[in-house]
Amino acid sequence: MSVVAFDGACFGDGPITGVGRAFVSGLRAYSEIAPHACVLLVPEGAQLEELADLQQVPAPRGWLRRQRTLPRILRRLRARLLHSSVASVPLTSPCPTIATAHDLPWLHPACGERTGWWRRFATTRALRSAALVIAPSTMTRDDARGLLTGASAVALVPHGVPSPAGPTPDEADRRGALLILGDDRPRKNRALVREGYARFVRGREDAPPLRFVGPPDDYVDEAEKARLLRSCRAVVHASRFEGFGLPVLEALAHGAPVVCSDLPSLRELAGDTPRYVDPADPASIAAGLAAVHDDPEERARQVAAGPARAAAMTPAAVAAAWLRLHEELLR
Repeated sequence: MSVVAFDGACFGDGPITGVGRAFVSGLRAYSEIAPHACVLLVPEGAQLEELADLQQVPAPRGWLRRQRTLPRILRRLRARLLHSSVASVPLTSPCPTIATAHDLPWLHPACGERTGWWRRFATTRALRSAALVIAPSTMTRDDARGLLTGASAVALVPHGVPSPAGPTPDEADRRGALLILGDDRPRKNRALVREGYARFVRGREDAPPLRFVGPPDDYVDEAEKARLLRSCRAVVHASRFEGFGLPVLEALAHGAPVVCSDLPSLRELAGDTPRYVDPADPASIAAGLAAVHDDPEERARQVAAGPARAAAMTPAAVAAAWLRLHEELLR
């Protein structure tokens, strides 16, 4: 039986978040439909009890050790394909490789983050050495194409999140916080979000609190995150840059109203459902918060539209797309 190896390089030492969570969901769905054996390469020290039914093989950390060791592991496994969860693959491999480019922030100076030369160099080399690159949005796909030379291909495969169990809460039951999911990198724009919120609450006695959930300060497990998504007044995602926008997709799936940045990747993901704002303008953020908080009809519209929009972006859809791409490379 053919062996497809998945590289879990996105997993760190702590709880699984963000793209790691999306990768786990896709891999679980993939293992249920794949006609071949699946092996997960797990970085030393990472704990993945939720994938205990999938064969796991220890793999090294660090760029140099990975370059030296991964080809030997792949040969030992007789793998016919390596699918990496990130934009990092062996430059020489005994089998075709797939790299995943979640975003390429150094191509977007407005995001407010600096990317070291080594990361730019290593990412570019890895993408160029892969037989195929997967990107979650049209913007990231086009960014990746601009870095590639030769015959390397880039496929568009949006991330997926599981459909929540049970009915979507009514908008009248959404009396919780204005919820922000994500870490505190500069692109997440926390300072201007706080400034916009400060403008929004002036003169308001009924303003919901602003709650930041995510590393490093306020990690919650998946069950608690789902509870917050089902009860929050709205999800606020006024980031400066997004390669995809998983918090927005999670909000849509749970029927949570969304206030988010007017960015190409978020427009592609969410369509006309959210209230869009200018992430560089606190007044625009404040106006977006007010528009959603003050208008029950706007909230009801988003509560109804969100799950339908998210229904096409599930782990099952991701798994089916992966399988099609794998079969093309395995011919």
